[in-house]
Amino acid sequence: MNPETLHELWRSLADGHDVSGMDRRRLDTEASLDMFACIFWPSRRLGLLIESDDTSHSLTDRIPNCRGVKVIQEEIGTNNSRTILWVILEDESLLEIFTVLSADLVNAVKAEQDAGIGLRRCIDRLLMWQGLLERVPAEGLSEEVQRGLFGELTVLENFCLTELGIFDAVTSWTGSEVSHQDFKIGDSAVEVKTTMGKRHVRISINSEKQLDERPHHVLLLTYVQLEESNAYGISLPSLVARLRLALQVDPVISREFDRRLMLGGYLDIHAPSYERKRYRVAIQRYFHVQRDFPRLTEANLPAGVGDIRYTIIVDDLSEYEVMRKAAIRLVMESND
Repeated sequence: MNPETLHELWRSLADGHDVSGMDRRRLDTEASLDMFACIFWPSRRLGLLIESDDTSHSLTDRIPNCRGVKVIQEEIGTNNSRTILWVILEDESLLEIFTVLSADLVNAVKAEQDAGIGLRRCIDRLLMWQGLLERVPAEGLSEEVQRGLFGELTVLENFCLTELGIFDAVTSWTGSEVSHQDFKIGDSAVEVKTTMGKRHVRISINSEKQLDERPHHVLLLTYVQLEESNAYGISLPSLVARLRLALQVDPVISREFDRRLMLGGYLDIHAPSYERKRYRVAIQRYFHVQRDFPRLTEANLPAGVGDIRYTIIVDDLSEYEVMRKAAIRLVMESND
C-alpha cells in the first residue's frame, strides 16, 4: 500500500456525500486483520479502521496520544469479541503526513501473519509516529535541520559507505535515535556538525555527553561546511535519491535506511519544498576528540550542573585535526 493509493481511496469515499455515519473500503483481503479506509459523516474526517479477533492482550495502556490524530481502542461483543482500533485525522493540515502514516501502518500490519502480533505492531508504529508528529511541523523540517541531515548523509555516503559494507554503514547511523553521537561504528563514535560557510565558525554542542570520549575507544568530530550553490550543489532530496540508488542492491537495508530517514523527520511528501536549496560541501574536516580537546563533559562540570549547551570555535581545534585516511585508520583499528 502506498500513500497515493490510500489518498485515492479516501477521495472516492468522499464522493459518496452521505449525511451521517461512516463509509469504508477494505484495504487488504490477505491480511490477518480486517483493515479499512474510512470516512466519517458529516464531519468528513478520514481514518483507518483495524479490526481483530484477538482480545487476549489489552492495549489500553499503550494507546498513544498523537498530535492531530485521534487513536481509539474498543472491544465489542461477548462470546465473539473483537478488538477495534480507530485512527482518525483531526487536524486537516496534517493530511499529507497522515496519509504516509496510514500507509505505513497498513504495510506494518499486513506483514504479520498473527492477528494479535499485527495489532501490537500497529500500536508500536503509532508510538513511533507519536514522537515524529511532535518533532516535525506539517510544512517539514526547518532549513537548519535540513542542513544538519545533509551533513550526516554526506558522512554516511563518503565515509561510512566507502569503508564499511552497506549493512554496517546504514546501521551505524544513529542520528535519528536516542544517541549522543550521530554514528556508532563498533567501539567508535562520530559526531557530525554542519554549518554554512563563513570564517570563525562556532559549532553548537548540545550536551555534556556529546563530546565525551570515555564510553568509546575513539570519538571523532566531523565538521561539514556547506555553501549554497545552484550551479554545483545538490538538494537534500537529490542526496537522498543518490543514497537510495546505492542501497537498492539490498532491499532489507534499503528499507532500514528509509526507516531511519523517517525517524529523523525526513518525509518524501516534503521533498518538493526541500528542492529550493542546493548545497555544495566546501570543507570536511576531522578532529580526534581526546586529552585537552576544548569541551565540557560530566568529568569537568561542577556537581549538580547538567543539560548544558555551549559552542566551540572550529579554527581553535587544529591541534586535534586528522586527515581523512588517519580518521579512517583510527576508527577501523579501534574495532579490530
